[in-house]
Amino acid sequence: MGIPLPKGECFDIHALGIRDQHGRCQPLQAQALARWSDTSLKWVLLDFQVTLESHETISLEVSLNNPMGSDDVSAGISVDRLGDNIVINTGIAQFTLSSEIVKPFDRVIVRGVEVAGNQGSKLVVSDAEGKEYLPYLRHVEVETAGRLRTTVCADGILRSVDGTSLAEFIVRLTFYAQRSDVQCEWTIRNSRAALHPRGLWDLGDAQSIYFRDCSLYLGLSSAQVSSVEWNVTPGDAMQSQSCQSLELYQDSSGGVNWQSPNHVNRLGTVTTSFPGYSVKLDGALIEQGRRATPTVRIRGEHQSLSVAVSGFWENFPKAIEVQNGEMVVRLFPRQYSDLFELQGGEQKTHTVFLQYDSFGEPSSLNWTHDRLVAMPPADWSARARAFGHVAALKDSHSMSECEMAAERLVGMAVNGKNTFFERREIVDEYGWRNFGDLYADHEAVNWKGDRPLVAHYNNQYDVIYGGIIQLVRSGDVRWYDLVRDLAKHVIDIDLYHTQNDRSALNGGLFWHTDHYTDAGTSTHRSFSITSPQAKVSSSYGGGPACEHNYATGLLYYYYLTGAPAAKEAVLSLADWVINMDDGSMRSCGWLDRRPTGYCSLTATQGYHGPGRGSGNSISVLLDAEILTSRKTYLAKAEQLIRRCIHPLDDIDGRNLADVEKRWSYTVFLQVLGKYLDVKIERNELDFMYAYARASLLHYASWMLEHEVPYQQVLDRVLIQTETWPAQDIRKANVFCLAARFDSSDRRQAFRKKADFFFDACITDLQSYDTHTLTRPLVLLMTNAYVYSYYRQHDDEIAPEPSRRHDFGKPKPFAAQFHEVYLLRDRVQAGLCLLRSAKAHLASFLKATKPDGEDGHA
Repeated sequence: MGIPLPKGECFDIHALGIRDQHGRCQPLQAQALARWSDTSLKWVLLDFQVTLESHETISLEVSLNNPMGSDDVSAGISVDRLGDNIVINTGIAQFTLSSEIVKPFDRVIVRGVEVAGNQGSKLVVSDAEGKEYLPYLRHVEVETAGRLRTTVCADGILRSVDGTSLAEFIVRLTFYAQRSDVQCEWTIRNSRAALHPRGLWDLGDAQSIYFRDCSLYLGLSSAQVSSVEWNVTPGDAMQSQSCQSLELYQDSSGGVNWQSPNHVNRLGTVTTSFPGYSVKLDGALIEQGRRATPTVRIRGEHQSLSVAVSGFWENFPKAIEVQNGEMVVRLFPRQYSDLFELQGGEQKTHTVFLQYDSFGEPSSLNWTHDRLVAMPPADWSARARAFGHVAALKDSHSMSECEMAAERLVGMAVNGKNTFFERREIVDEYGWRNFGDLYADHEAVNWKGDRPLVAHYNNQYDVIYGGIIQLVRSGDVRWYDLVRDLAKHVIDIDLYHTQNDRSALNGGLFWHTDHYTDAGTSTHRSFSITSPQAKVSSSYGGGPACEHNYATGLLYYYYLTGAPAAKEAVLSLADWVINMDDGSMRSCGWLDRRPTGYCSLTATQGYHGPGRGSGNSISVLLDAEILTSRKTYLAKAEQLIRRCIHPLDDIDGRNLADVEKRWSYTVFLQVLGKYLDVKIERNELDFMYAYARASLLHYASWMLEHEVPYQQVLDRVLIQTETWPAQDIRKANVFCLAARFDSSDRRQAFRKKADFFFDACITDLQSYDTHTLTRPLVLLMTNAYVYSYYRQHDDEIAPEPSRRHDFGKPKPFAAQFHEVYLLRDRVQAGLCLLRSAKAHLASFLKATKPDGEDGHA
């Protein structure tokens, strides 16, 4: 678990300790994930072993000055080299890893008995023609070396014996002290750039890879398997048979909409074959059901091997088999009706748990299907201030009516009969590519089709962050389930895992499904050839862009779990911001090395003022700088702040009254508050602190005089939906920030406006029958908590700058090739005028020519 610590309370990672519910010190492994500016610990990752009964809850005490230290464990994990191989010893089990090919193990010894050798153990990917590809290692490292948990990370290429490469892979093997369990995380990645013609990202792209099967083969040293055991539901008794073969295969979700068009292939054909799973014994069907969460075990003379796959039915198709005396874990099973397609820049990670044992009765793997969740108390997280402006949930008696309504609406995501979990069933948001994403039901309001519109949400407005905020405020672990599933999906599917496309796209984040359009064959990549717009407009299409870029949730997911892939995702998104703005990375960049402006655009070409494009870019850069302390990220964030806003801006000239195009300037102002918090924590009350503070207050003062609830100006928008009043929550938050940073007479006016817009947001939103759809709930999840915090801390005032500064006058930003584009636009406008003049002249001549003349004169 990750736990935040208050600034200045603990500096030494070895001083941490943990006591169980009986007050006894327990072995603890601790790792610093982040530090405050005074070098005290900010986030620490704690590893400890706890066993609970079903539905049991216990309290543990974390000590910040434990004299016994964090490495108090009698026998931990050791890592040694045996030639080129790595040997992991957990105390009761010894695992030997090959240095050439992921098998995953050359040898396994448990309690002195060889349980598995290298006979037949292998991981194999087979293509449509049956050619086999093996995972050849490129790089191996001990990623985490601890006495309670050790993780080995390796990557390489899937290659056939003739040297043909299919894809890249990453594997993480995690070992636990005094355990013979292994967690294996296997990622297969297509790092090619998709061709995406016309900015359309459909299945069947020429850069996709196709394969028939991806399976892990595991055997025992015993010459013969004496019995096969399995269950399909955790906690059920294991069935046992002496047989030659077992096949447990999940073909679809087994839900009511298991044949949803969400599961179409490149040809537009739904590829699921039957609802749920089947169990076959020696080829004979013995059981069918809807949703399997199985554990399978094989036994030899003195050995056993148990296997469980995380999210087995949710990430269908999946299969676990026993054949010819070995276990086969099919992550992409050959039984499925179609080839598997991995799009350019797409990856998928599966988690498999293996348990080897010798003699005795092996322990259960039930725990792997519903992992324990440890959370600090909500008031501790609030006190630690590691989340910024987060307060624990208040007693309802101290809330206003609108605050209670907001909390009730946010809670609907996990409470009641229409939660985000239940909404998955509408379009069957399951399967290896879909599971974890939210259904974008707001896009289907006026849908007239004969089946539900398929629309994916893709973390818009940072649902991951909103879910984590609600988790730490409430302690309700259902938020953790939502966040975990979504974070894994975003990291694998929504990120563009390539460096072989244009710099404006590499490593970026895909948009949600295009508004009011069925996803068709574009999966989670926004723009499809099947869209009606694509059929009538050659300019329809797009790709990853700065207006949809969210990393804060991934940052805190890393802090809560220590997941390396989440950290890598944050840095990928920040590097994407820098690279897309680097003019020298374009093919003709040598002609003009100025920034492209791609990371600061919002809504219209040439607009580089406050907006969500620039705001998102700055936010992601701040996340990466917080994570790594690399000044290049902060320097770029400050460059964008100076580019997009100024304390003396002519705000009326920004045309913020154009609601459709300029509504998101409040996103930028919220991000300015995030930047100012970073500066305050570091006590850097310098020029840039003063600049950002003055800019925030300049715009907030304009808002005092000009802003009204969106409900009053809906005549200015193209489509009037419930999302507009939901966006008013941002105005309330900007006024909260302004009140914190202003010590003048305006402070009280800012606070009153914050109250006004919060109440308007909740009241106007609830006037819509559609107020509980996904998008408005997400907006409240990610924003309403800020207002609640300031209601409880209304006396909080930010520090003044260290001195007065001269900010100069605003300077317009000219992007790369700005003059060329300006000339192009003028030429195009001139051509339009000429065509119009020609048409008018022809009309005039036709109207004035005498009868009988041909009019050529």
